[in-house]
Amino acid sequence: MSTGFQTLQVTSSCTGLHVVLGSRAGALAASGEPGRGVGSDFGLATLIAEHEAGGEAVTTVTLRIARSEDAFWAQAALRWLAAHGRRTILRTAKVMPKALVLAARDCGATVLLEMAHHKLEIQRALLGAEADAAPALLLQAQHLRRLGVGVAVQLSPLVAGLHDRPGQIDPLVRHIAAADIHDVHLSVGRLAPARAQELIAALGVEAGFEVSRRYAATSSTGSWKLSALAAESLREAVRNVVLGQGLVVDGCGCASHCHLDVADRHAYVAVQGPELFAGVP
Repeated sequence: MSTGFQTLQVTSSCTGLHVVLGSRAGALAASGEPGRGVGSDFGLATLIAEHEAGGEAVTTVTLRIARSEDAFWAQAALRWLAAHGRRTILRTAKVMPKALVLAARDCGATVLLEMAHHKLEIQRALLGAEADAAPALLLQAQHLRRLGVGVAVQLSPLVAGLHDRPGQIDPLVRHIAAADIHDVHLSVGRLAPARAQELIAALGVEAGFEVSRRYAATSSTGSWKLSALAAESLREAVRNVVLGQGLVVDGCGCASHCHLDVADRHAYVAVQGPELFAGVP
């Protein structure tokens, strides 16, 4: 069944399945109204039910907020997930509006801030034109923590020839540590051709050539992807910088930062059969 959501990734957390959701391109415009269609309770319940059909519970759901308008459907989805006993992570490279911040506090959500570089032009080349600068994100992180909201940082997409060069990831990691954020997840990137070209333009000729060389990229290739060995080498290089600043990578043992989940929430409600409509007026 088609809904306003799309599944971006399915992994395992310490407690069960972890599903990462985003909005389908154009779903908001088609709905004619912020949050309608994209934030449909029934559509969300249906998608969760599909993932639970194999018998394993979806206990954690990440909502990826890539655009300003995503805040509308994310707020509605957050409240539905909390009412049905799911832990929610709001993953974003944008400063969140006040209404969503308060919803995160009220629903016991965790916020995962996406960051890729201390320079805004590189941050946007890697995370999209609407990404905010790291200092703005870290300033909001301090406000979130004062409200009792757990905050972590996802350093991604990590790019060979950029983040493993001296002085490229270090300033950002120091800023994160100075903001008193301790938890980090590392994710090595796969770059679509358009995103790769934006990055090269932001880096300039010499640094852009080094990135291209590391991926052995030509104009005829598809997505830029590292080998498993090269990806692990890049991840380890960044991990050493992160640990050197006293930060923790995947502190609970998985990428869901389960140790930051200290909220009391409703009991888990299955969404198979009649339970699919639980909580729907």
